[in-house]
Amino acid sequence: MNSFKLSKSVFVLLIIYSQTATGQNIDVAATTTVPESLQYSGSYSSGNYVWGGAMNLAWNELTTNLIKDKIKTVTTDPVALSLVNQFNNSSFTKKDLDLKSYYIKSGFGQKTADEINKETSKRFPSQSFSGLAGNFGDRDMIAYAYFSKMVFYPIPFTETETTFEGEQVMGFYAWKHKERNNVRIIKYNSDERFIVCLKLKEDSDQLILAKGYKMTDPEMVINTINQNLEKEPDYLESVDNFVAPKLNLDHHRDYIELINKQLANDGYENFRIGQMFENIIFTLDEKGAKAENVGIIIPEPVSFDPGVHPRHFELNKPFWVVMKRMGSKDPYFILGVNNSLFMEKVKK
Repeated sequence: MNSFKLSKSVFVLLIIYSQTATGQNIDVAATTTVPESLQYSGSYSSGNYVWGGAMNLAWNELTTNLIKDKIKTVTTDPVALSLVNQFNNSSFTKKDLDLKSYYIKSGFGQKTADEINKETSKRFPSQSFSGLAGNFGDRDMIAYAYFSKMVFYPIPFTETETTFEGEQVMGFYAWKHKERNNVRIIKYNSDERFIVCLKLKEDSDQLILAKGYKMTDPEMVINTINQNLEKEPDYLESVDNFVAPKLNLDHHRDYIELINKQLANDGYENFRIGQMFENIIFTLDEKGAKAENVGIIIPEPVSFDPGVHPRHFELNKPFWVVMKRMGSKDPYFILGVNNSLFMEKVKK
């Protein structure tokens, strides 16, 4: 299959605004998925956790309509196995979205790619990406999911300057009485630990902000939110204040943990995951929030003798570098590579 391009797209289903706990350091290079989550296969973007549901929708489409079974892969890599388990057992489905906000399709080859481009352009004319481009073979599988949502507050907040972790940033706050009515207090323990819900023009969606919760455990904060949403909300008093920073996220993720992994499902042993990526863009400001998300999985056929097991020479764990002259027993340079400090980092 020839390479193809997809320009940036976007997402968000549930927004959780939290302040990083004091003293918490996130090793972006060493951390991909959040290990404490059994449900969400999120990753870090410049130290900020992000998860979007589109990849789950694409995975569900692949398993339901193409493979017709839960995905199995030929790997012993614990990270890859953990991701496969997360996707296979996620409770998130298209039932968690409104019908007008998403598009899902799967199939084989160029015909499917052309249909995706045509149908998404018609349903989402203001989408943030140009579509799939490239030549797909007749046996190439495509699982595609797109999500787009825009929400607005009944009354816009007032723009202001604020601080985040001591740094001056642009934000918005509740100044007038009508603006203050946008804020519903779901749970308040202290100024350092609370959950609020911002009222939207359409009450079919919720925009929730939580501060002071563990930043490596999304399931815990989701569970806490769900446990408190049924309670009668509180409201801002005249002496209370609400202020939040504006957010503008542009995130791309290649699922390198699963790319090139061979499938182990019956009848699909000669397929591998050739492409698996998502793009997420999210904005939050004084008027509302906008989110889009696209997730794409491209399993492609590989040609090899089923009795021959491919070897993988991937220097993805600690390794040695040795330099020596031809014929000499003693090297003149040795390096034991144990971390990524000497490696050029991928620019976000």
